[in-house]
Amino acid sequence: MDFERYYLDLFEMLNSCCKKIASGHYDRADAERLFELSKKGRYPSFLAELAESFGMMLVKVEAREFRLKKIIEDLEKSKAQLQKDHDGTNES
Repeated sequence: MDFERYYLDLFEMLNSCCKKIASGHYDRADAERLFELSKKGRYPSFLAELAESFGMMLVKVEAREFRLKKIIEDLEKSKAQLQKDHDGTNES
């Protein structure tokens, strides 16, 4: 087995996943690949730890985006309700 080629292929896979995630243009398969690479014992520990760190960043960014989308939805609902209430008081 060519260990040098093996390590280069693994790093290229990790690099590709990270580039897609950083650009915001990734899919579930990219995230799954990243979490696959984080399996200690299956992959070299230094690579698995790096993949795990990127995976945790991904999870935190997705959670933050979800929270912000929820806040925006709540604000839009509040705005619509305020406009409805305001329009109702102007009709009298």
